[in-house]
Amino acid sequence: MEEYLRIFTKYVYDNYDINDSLIKEKYFHSLRVANIMIILADELYLNDQDILLAAFLGLFHDLGRFREVVRNSKFNNLLFDHGAYSNKILFNDELIKDLNINEEDYLLIRKVIFCHNKKDLRENLSSREQFFANLLRDADKLDLLKVRMTKKHLNFKDMPNSIVIDNFLNNKTINLKDIHNGSDSCVLYLSFIKDLFFNESYNYAMVNGYLDDLINFINVDEDKKEVFKKLVLEVEKRGMKDVREKVRSLKSRRG
Repeated sequence: MEEYLRIFTKYVYDNYDINDSLIKEKYFHSLRVANIMIILADELYLNDQDILLAAFLGLFHDLGRFREVVRNSKFNNLLFDHGAYSNKILFNDELIKDLNINEEDYLLIRKVIFCHNKKDLRENLSSREQFFANLLRDADKLDLLKVRMTKKHLNFKDMPNSIVIDNFLNNKTINLKDIHNGSDSCVLYLSFIKDLFFNESYNYAMVNGYLDDLINFINVDEDKKEVFKKLVLEVEKRGMKDVREKVRSLKSRRG
C-alpha cells in the first residue's frame, strides 16, 4: 500500500498543480476512498490480497478527474467520462506497469473503474467484479457525500421532480439528467445513504453520523418539512429492515 501511495502521489504531483483547489480536492478524496475501502473490506472479511486490491481501486479510481480539471476547470459527469479516462491512464498510458499488480486482476480493475461513475453496473460483470464494483461505488458515495457537506448548504424549498422521487422510493439509481432544482439534489444525496449496496456501508454511514449531518446541512422550507421527513424515514427504514433481518436470523439459529 505504501508503494501504491508513493506512485499515486508522484503521478499527481508530477503532472498537475497540487495547489489548484480542485486537484487538491480529488487527491485527498482518493486517499479517503482508499481508506474507506480498507475499512469496508475488513468488515466484509476479505483476505489480505483482496483488501489490498480494494485499496488500489479506491486510490486510482479517479485518475481521470485530474485531467478533467485541466480540460474543463470543473467536474461534470455529463460532459466528461472520468472512469473511462482513468482506464486510459492506467492501461493505455501503462501507469499500471509501475505497480505490483497481478495481471489476472487487470480486467477486473478495468471494468470496476469504468463502472464506478456510471448510472448502473454493466450486465457482463462476474460475481467478483460486481462485488468490487459495488464496494467502490459505496466508498465513493460515502466520501462524496461528506465532501458535499463541506460546501454551500442545500435548500429543500421546491417539490422534487416526480421521476427523482419515484426512483428514490423504488431503489433505482437517480439520473443526474433529472436533477433540476435544489430539492432534487437533496433527494439525490439522501439516496447516497439509502441505496448503499452493502449493509456494512450503510452502518458505516449511520455510525459516523452521515444522515444526521445531512439533515442539519439541508435548509427545509416550513411547508416542505413533512415531505422531507417522509424521505428521511425511507432512509432510516433501511436500518430497521437490517435489524429485523438480523433478529429473524438469530431466532432461526436458536431453533
